[in-house]
Parts: sequence; C-alpha cells; structure tokens
Amino acid sequence: MPSVLLSIVTWNSAAVIEQCLHSALTQTHPDFEVWVVDNASADDTCARVAAVAATDPRVQLHRLPRNTGFCGGHNYALDRTSSEAVLLVNPDVVMQTDYLALALQTLRADARVGTVCGLLLQSADANPRIDSTGMEALPDGRFRLRQHGQRLQDAVLTTGPVAGADGALPLYRRTFIDDLRVEGQFFDERFFAHKEDWDIAWRGRLFGWLTVFNPACRAVHPREFRPADLRRRLQLGGNIKADAVKNQWLLLLKNPPRRELPTTLLRALPRQLGILLYCLLLERPSLRAYRYVWQHWGSIRQARRLIQSRIQQREQGQVPLASDAPAPKVSQPTLATSLP
Repeated sequence: MPSVLLSIVTWNSAAVIEQCLHSALTQTHPDFEVWVVDNASADDTCARVAAVAATDPRVQLHRLPRNTGFCGGHNYALDRTSSEAVLLVNPDVVMQTDYLALALQTLRADARVGTVCGLLLQSADANPRIDSTGMEALPDGRFRLRQHGQRLQDAVLTTGPVAGADGALPLYRRTFIDDLRVEGQFFDERFFAHKEDWDIAWRGRLFGWLTVFNPACRAVHPREFRPADLRRRLQLGGNIKADAVKNQWLLLLKNPPRRELPTTLLRALPRQLGILLYCLLLERPSLRAYRYVWQHWGSIRQARRLIQSRIQQREQGQVPLASDAPAPKVSQPTLATSLP
C-alpha cells in the first residue's frame, strides 16, 4: 500500500476530471495511488478516467451502482485502504505539483496534527481571489471559509492552526480518520454532501486534534456552491437546498458538548428560526429537512451519545488527546510562488 491515497469522488465530472487527474499524477511526492470513486455518473466521466487508468497503473476506477454522495463515495475508499494518509481531492481541483509533498511534510512534523489544508484559489490569474485558507468556527455552530474572496496580494498568509479544513482538498492522517469514526463511519453519510467537512472539523477539535493551514500548499478550486448566496441558491436543486438545512441541524444536535449545548442552541436559534420562516414562505420543499430530523431522531441521538461518551473519556484521561503529545520544533516552509 502506498503511503498516501488520493481519493476523488466523481458525479458527472467529465468536464473537469482529466485536468484534475493530470495534476494528481504529476505530484512530486512519488508514493501514492489514486482512487476515483464514481457515483453512477450519466456522462462519460468513467470513460475518461478509464482512459487515464489504462496508461497509469496508479489510477483505479471504482464504479458505484448509485449516487452515494460525497460522504458515501469517500467512505468507500477510506474503508478499503490503509495508507498512512489520505488526500481528498474534489474533481474540479487543480493542484500545484508540490502540494502533496508539502502537505505530507507538515502532517509528519507533528503527531498532534490530524489534518493539513492548503491555500485554495479561485483561478490561476496573476492576482486571484482566495477560495479558502481553511475554516473558522462561529459561535452558533457554523463554520465559514477563512479569507474567502480576498485578493491574494492583499492577504496575510501564515502557517498555523485553524478551526478546520475545507472538504475540497484536505490531507488527513489515517489515525485521525480511524479515531473520528462513529458507528464505523468517518463521514456521517446522513449528510450526503455539504457541511460534512464542518462535522469533521468540529469532531476533530472535540477529540483534541489539530488542523494546520500551510499556504505553501496551493491549488485552484473554482467554487460554485454557496448556500448563503440567495441568487445562487435559487438555481440549485431541491435536494441540495434541503440537505443544507438538514445538515445544520445534524451538526447542532450531534456535536456540542453537554455544557456548551444550551449556549450553542441559543446562539443558533435566531438564524435557524429565520431559515424556517424562509422555507415556510419561499422554499417549502426544504421543509422535508425538518421531517427528516424528526423521523431519524433516534439514530441522531445515538450518534450524539457515542460522541459525547468519547469526549468524556478524553476529559477523564481514559483516552489520550492527540493534542497532549509534545509539540516539536518545526521550520517554516518557503512559500511557493507558482500556481497550477
């Protein structure tokens, strides 16, 4: 088994997958393999991947009979491999050739680090806008992209811990993946897609892991989906919009520790009431999100019990925190200046 698995989940990704695979296969770190897990694409995504796989044995195509979403697709790869680390790669991402090498260097430098994220840019222009520099946590149980929309030349970029990694291109340590599993799953497949990276970021922090942003790791990610953008939201399918509502409640019900739960819910309530009113007046199909939470309350409560039990075990010293490990002295890498 190579030291790193690159996991790419596709669904009708024919327009972008070849460029993504090219950036993956030209990484300077030599010891990796690429799994493309296809979620029953209706276009020629699989044919394009198969053509690349025929010329490079590092690429494997795994075709699923139905669309299992971002979560199910990546879980498929995670459950069937044992590499030291896993780099999740969105099919619309184009990486700088040293992205993996630099991210892996950062991960290996400190045993407390479970996740490494890089600088994601919206284009390869001379002065592009930033897509993300990781995520920051908000008091009401949400996360948001750090420095999203800033011009690169105006941004201050510093290597260091952040609240979480955007799901488009995070490097995960295998022991982090296994530690965060709940009922066998790393990604909670009830999320299907969207905000699952919030869930991982929140749980990782609760379990004592660090996420580190390294601006020398660079890639282009032209983000399209942002649920809070109402103009863009009107163009989205009903399932995506309902998932965005449902997944926020999954986050709020599963993750806050007992002592923080009342405060978190009180802070979240004004926004969530506003979303409910919006759904009642303008987006009634999304009301099924609330029905889903009600119907699956038993399984959600069970997941919460398991997560809270794990938190309690760590607080009582029964399970060591990753952050309890001594921090090594790490030299700062030189920032790369070229773009993909």
